[in-house]
Amino acid sequence: MIRLAALSVASLALASCQTLSPPADVPPAAPDPRLCQPLKPEPPVQGGLVAPVTDQERADLAAFLTGEATARDWGRQGWMRAAIALKACS
Repeated sequence: MIRLAALSVASLALASCQTLSPPADVPPAAPDPRLCQPLKPEPPVQGGLVAPVTDQERADLAAFLTGEATARDWGRQGWMRAAIALKACS
């Protein structure tokens, strides 16, 4: 009799720890409306640079252009991610 009572208590204790799965027909949460806005095109490269004369000016220009190329690459990666997020809106 004691075994039956102990097994019943253990069974009830284990059953109370069970978590229910969410229903299968729950729609996913809607994306943030800011992600559903049309994407703006990348701004064009504009302007020009004065031709460097000294070695220091050449090094400075190379560093500037490298930084600009890195910034544009970083921006393109962000636009790519934004395009992926925009697909979730449809």
